[in-house]
Amino acid sequence: MEEKVRKLATATLVSGAMLLAANKPNVAQAADVNVKDNSNEAKATEEQKAQQPQVTKAQAQADVNKAQSERDDAKSQADEAQNNVNNANKQVAEAQSKVDQATKANNEAKELQKQATPEHINDVKANIASQQEAIANQAKVVDKAQVNVNEKTNASTKVQQQLDSAKQVEAKRQAEADQAKKAVDDVKSNLNVTQDKISKAAQDVNNAQNKVVDAQKAIYNKTAKKNELDSRVKNAKKAVDELSKDVDSKETALTSAKQKVATAKSDLNNTQNKVNNLQNKVDSINFITMPKNYWTYNKWGGESGVNKKAAEEGLQINHYKDDKESEKETVAHNADGVIQLTDAQQKELTLWAAGILNNVRVQLGYKPNIIVNPLSLKYTNYIATHSTVPTFDHDDAAITAAGNLVPMLRVQSQSIGVPFYAENMNDVKKGAWAHMLSMIFDDAASGWGHAYQLTGCDSQGWWAEFFGVSLRKDKGFIQFDSFASEDADLEKGKLPIPNYDNLKSELAVAKTVLASKQSAYDSANATTQSAAKAYNEASSELAQANQAYTSAKDAYDSADVNLNRLNQSLVSLNSNLENAKKAYADLTASTSDKQKKVSEATDNYNSAQTKLTAAKENTVAIQKLVDKAQADLDQAKAQLSQAQANQKQAQDKLNSLEKKLNDLENAGTNAEKAAQQLATATEKLNDAKKLSNQLTEKLTDANKVLAEKEAALTNAKNVLAKIEKEEAAKEAVKKAQEEAKKTAEEKAEHTNFYKAGDKLVDGKGQFVPSGYTVKDTKVYNVKGEFVGVVSNQVQSRFVARAINRIKEQEASSVATSVSKHAEIKASSVLPRTGSSDSNNSIVGAIGLAIASVGSLLGLASSKRKER
Repeated sequence: MEEKVRKLATATLVSGAMLLAANKPNVAQAADVNVKDNSNEAKATEEQKAQQPQVTKAQAQADVNKAQSERDDAKSQADEAQNNVNNANKQVAEAQSKVDQATKANNEAKELQKQATPEHINDVKANIASQQEAIANQAKVVDKAQVNVNEKTNASTKVQQQLDSAKQVEAKRQAEADQAKKAVDDVKSNLNVTQDKISKAAQDVNNAQNKVVDAQKAIYNKTAKKNELDSRVKNAKKAVDELSKDVDSKETALTSAKQKVATAKSDLNNTQNKVNNLQNKVDSINFITMPKNYWTYNKWGGESGVNKKAAEEGLQINHYKDDKESEKETVAHNADGVIQLTDAQQKELTLWAAGILNNVRVQLGYKPNIIVNPLSLKYTNYIATHSTVPTFDHDDAAITAAGNLVPMLRVQSQSIGVPFYAENMNDVKKGAWAHMLSMIFDDAASGWGHAYQLTGCDSQGWWAEFFGVSLRKDKGFIQFDSFASEDADLEKGKLPIPNYDNLKSELAVAKTVLASKQSAYDSANATTQSAAKAYNEASSELAQANQAYTSAKDAYDSADVNLNRLNQSLVSLNSNLENAKKAYADLTASTSDKQKKVSEATDNYNSAQTKLTAAKENTVAIQKLVDKAQADLDQAKAQLSQAQANQKQAQDKLNSLEKKLNDLENAGTNAEKAAQQLATATEKLNDAKKLSNQLTEKLTDANKVLAEKEAALTNAKNVLAKIEKEEAAKEAVKKAQEEAKKTAEEKAEHTNFYKAGDKLVDGKGQFVPSGYTVKDTKVYNVKGEFVGVVSNQVQSRFVARAINRIKEQEASSVATSVSKHAEIKASSVLPRTGSSDSNNSIVGAIGLAIASVGSLLGLASSKRKER
């Protein structure tokens, strides 16, 4: 990139159009470059362009791009206008709907106003009084119906409760009857019992007794096991509690360590960000490194110029550094694309350049005497905005006028450079950098006048050089303006010029702090890792303890469940034992006891059946009462519902009458209100329509503009397409011409011509025009086109005859000059036909010999003509 900048600067300097400097007479001066010739050349170029109105492809493309941009803008405006019209039409529709509603309300209000006579109002009042009395009577009916419903509900509830009780009694009596029937069957079966049955009953008693004993033993063992597991559970729970406290403690320590490491990390990141920001700023610092032995000196020790090698070294070692922050700051342009800096941007550029040039002066052993103040900014800006010379030159009038702004002015200096394009302030600084670099290291063509100014060589006798940088508003020329003044008060308003030493010191301190923050973070991180390890180990132990507790608790719970089951089983087994003993006693009782039990069981069964029949009859009777109570309740509810409906209907009629009375009594006011609402709605509708019409007109205009821009875009595209088509056609013609030329040259390489004295004969024996020339055995026509080659091998009778004719015309003057080595071989001509006269053969040979000699003489002549 730097090499490109160097080449560009060097090239423009050589052309005499890179840098200019101007000073008032009799003061230290920067060298001027004569640009009058350049101006004339530029003027001539413009006149040539004016004489060539055809549009280039690049211009056509630019026109297309511009037309496309204008069309897109017009389309955006048309779309916006259409959207506005759509919204306006929607508002019109809404306003129309409100007008329709207001019109209907107004008509109804007017009609009601007509009805609002005293007689009609009194009739409505009378109807209201009558209706109020009807509502009161209907309310009594509803209350009575509600009381009836309540009574019927209570009655229904009571009989339902009686029915539920009767069903419960019936179910109980049925169970008692079933049990009594079974008892009868059991005692009857014992009358004829066998010994086997008795033995079996005795065995059942023994088996039941054994099961009870086994269950009691199992309960004893399970109880002991449960007590053992209970002890294990308590110990496991104690271990879990203790480990939980340890884990909590270590978790607290870990949380604290994490908080510290988070704080340390945050501090480290903040410091790192600060270091990065400072590093970026330092990395983007642009300063010009001055090579050793920069100046050459005269015999009196004064600066007489710049050392060429030092200047070359300066161009090689200095490279611009992009400023990321400045890239974010865009710059404006006028219609011609010329940069238009704001006051703040001009101030930023000036202070930036002043810092670089002051540093240059320090390196050269000069005073860093550049001062920037509001007056120096105003001074350079005045020149930038008031310069009017159309050429690339100083505007002495603007410089002189700017000098009038300075009290006690002593000296004025200016160096200017060519315009450049920039999108942002980084681009602007890069352009200014390239100019300063060229002025200091590549200014030989200007006698190093610009270098004398920018390096401060010219201003060392000044107590201060007031400095400003600006871009000419109309042309974009960059200006380095400065002046000296005898007014010492001007220093009071000076602006701080960037000093990057403080920034570098701040970066060094930040890096030291960063190292300490890194150490603190590493220490906190190590502590956190240690705490995490301790926490993980404690957590692992707690997990194992929890697992042991869970296992012990599960075993205990399982033992407890099994023990409960065994206890329940023991109760059942004892019951089975008692039943077995009773069954054995019944089987072994006497016959009389058995007969007695049969009689008692039969009496119990008969009594149970009597009670069951009475319970069933009672249930049926109560069910009938329930059915009747439900029917009465349904009828009461229907009566209440009808009474409530009549009451609501009466109330609605009353409400309607009261509303009608209110409307009649306020008919005048309501009519005025409705009329006002209609007027307001109508006004809003008219406004909406007016706005819609205005927006529609704007839409029409926007669409018209859009159509024009689309037509312009189409025309621009057609022009571009035509140019591209013409270029393609020209390229095709050029290619065809090249191919035709190549084909013609290939054909010419195989087209023979023959020398006959100082004349040429083509392959058909015809003399060629006198304008044909020969160079290096190649034949060129009158247009200078390559058409063939000179050949000594005659193979056509036509050519031979032509040469014979030449011989007949020049035989007397040339025959004696035939060289011995010009003998013609028989194979050099085609076979002859017709007469075989030896004289003719001799004449042919002599003619060809003459032709050969003539060919040699003509070629030499041709060569002499070329020289």
